[in-house]
Amino acid sequence: MSLDTNTKNRQSHSLKPERQEFRQKLFNPLENEAVSPKKYYPKFKKNLKEFKKQASKLNFYPLGSHENYPGNYDNYVQMTLSHIQQINKLKFEYALEDKNLYKGVPDYSNQQRNGRKILLLDLDETLIHADFIREFANDKTNKYDAIVKFRETESDFEENNEESKEEFYEKRKMALEKLEEVKKEYRVGIFIRKGAKQFLAEVSKYFEVGIFTASVKEYADAVIDYLDPDKNMIKFRLYRNNCINVNDKIYVKDLRIIKGVDLKDIILIDNSMYSFTAQLTNGILINSFYNDKNDIELYNVLGYLLNFLLKVDDVRMINEQFFNFQKISNDIGENL
Repeated sequence: MSLDTNTKNRQSHSLKPERQEFRQKLFNPLENEAVSPKKYYPKFKKNLKEFKKQASKLNFYPLGSHENYPGNYDNYVQMTLSHIQQINKLKFEYALEDKNLYKGVPDYSNQQRNGRKILLLDLDETLIHADFIREFANDKTNKYDAIVKFRETESDFEENNEESKEEFYEKRKMALEKLEEVKKEYRVGIFIRKGAKQFLAEVSKYFEVGIFTASVKEYADAVIDYLDPDKNMIKFRLYRNNCINVNDKIYVKDLRIIKGVDLKDIILIDNSMYSFTAQLTNGILINSFYNDKNDIELYNVLGYLLNFLLKVDDVRMINEQFFNFQKISNDIGENL
């Protein structure tokens, strides 16, 4: 819808000077790319700052993924959900205003998925285990399934919502110059969870499969490219920048960043319950994988997905019936 010149002039007279400038630039397509609405509407920054302020008051030390092992499942769930009681007091809607969360996220209001549910898979300790500490580097009886290589790039230097664009680009320029000098390449040995490739091949027949990891893009891409070299099983990839950073303690994967899909059609498989704290009934908690050749978790999960979730109207109802995460969380809250 277009506005005639008189209408635009009448409207602009009623605006504050800075908003007049913003409106004038909006009506000039040649300058659109230089306009940042956040410069003129600072409430977004205020909300993000408020979220960080709330998060800084959290008083717990999160359990590591190594605590989620067979035999310790119930204890892990109870302890983690006691922490989630605090986490869920945060206003995640404030954090969702961070535009960086949406980079690379598919918008299914503009894409076809043919009625298929979205299946999001964590990477580390869910599909693979990366030996960053080189525990098995010289172990001839436990050889790596693969060694992935990757470099740091500019994506390690994401825009900070509290800095100006000039500060961001200057910081990125300096960082890239430094990387160009160092040209550092990382090599990491990985172990593949038993049945991982078969699992991906099978679920990709029935679900819209995406990887959602709290790892950095360069490393994650190297691993995903190994798991899916033909790029025909995994439809999209989400990384650390798509997670909500809660006080540098945990990374929350808020599923509301995926547009055009009702939450009743989204499943997240992760070895960390903190990952799906914002939507407990969408999560399937899998035991952490650490180079266990006898592990059969993915076979069990595959059976659950195909037999119980594939054709239901709302995956959250079935998940809650099986795992009771929301009920346990509510019971813990009543007893605090």
